[in-house]
Amino acid sequence: MKGKTGCIFDFDDTLVETTIYYDRAKEKFAAKMSQLGFPVEESLEVLNQFDISNVLKCGGFHKECFPKALVQTYEYYCKRFGSEVCQTTRKWMENLGWWVFRQPTELIEGAQEVLERLSGEMPLFLATKGDPEIQAKRLKESRLDRFFHEVYIVPDKTHKEYTRIALQNGLEPSKSWIIGNSMKGDINPGLRSGFNCIHVFHHNTWDFEEEEAVGEHFSVRSIREVPEIILSHANKRLAVSE
Repeated sequence: MKGKTGCIFDFDDTLVETTIYYDRAKEKFAAKMSQLGFPVEESLEVLNQFDISNVLKCGGFHKECFPKALVQTYEYYCKRFGSEVCQTTRKWMENLGWWVFRQPTELIEGAQEVLERLSGEMPLFLATKGDPEIQAKRLKESRLDRFFHEVYIVPDKTHKEYTRIALQNGLEPSKSWIIGNSMKGDINPGLRSGFNCIHVFHHNTWDFEEEEAVGEHFSVRSIREVPEIILSHANKRLAVSE
């Protein structure tokens, strides 16, 4: 494929904070489970299993998955310990899950500056998993939407999705970039599609998003390091062509 150079950015935990709110909800959940006399550490693992199962059954990151997982975990332990399900507590669990989606959209430090710098050099695109309504709302709140030529909100990010984005926008993967914090959802499908990839470390990443890299890629500790890699790479390519 011959085409232009562009960058495809991930959204959650690459440009805006996301996992921190799930972690805070899990802390509240753990405290409640402790009050109820249920095993805390084990219940957190069971919650994670229910959450992953819901995502897989739904075929993507739908907003109902996490609230449902909290309720499922509570009901599981009630049944296991022979306790009656308290409808008030059940509702509290469900509301805790929805609380995550009511939190303000917080930019990751340096994200806006990086997009401002790169948008003057090449077209930028956004590819994010999640519930379309929730993600569209958060993108608007972030005020980052103005930097992107196109926004893709998809159930999952795969080799096929990235290839489709490249074809629709006339991108040449070998000259273009994918930037994200998830090895599973950003880097590996990007590598399989022939893109250059930059893995941006985030201190909180759901273990569901972790896996071994399938190829060579760049790794950075901060999104602020991204422009230098991309622009220096472009300059080297230009020097060779001359």
